[in-house]
Amino acid sequence: MGRAIVLDSLDHKTLPPTEDQLRQIFKKYDTNNDNLLSREELKKAFSYLGSIIPGIRANRGLHHADANKDGFVNEREMDELVKYAVRAGFSVKA
Repeated sequence: MGRAIVLDSLDHKTLPPTEDQLRQIFKKYDTNNDNLLSREELKKAFSYLGSIIPGIRANRGLHHADANKDGFVNEREMDELVKYAVRAGFSVKA
């Protein structure tokens, strides 16, 4: 379901990203560096992770993580976004 990380190019074994790697991927998609993830930034992140429905994943991730209901995922809400992504199958449980 998610984008796999190549561990050994000789035998092509792959694993989905860890929770820490997921967190870094989400942070990478904070393209305006405001420490907030918008719906559009989340959509791009889920697309990178291999979602076939990144817009819906972004909406659901925002719904699960946005505790203050401001329409963004901030640093304090990031753990909930990562938990959602793990439950949705985009990571291995660390």
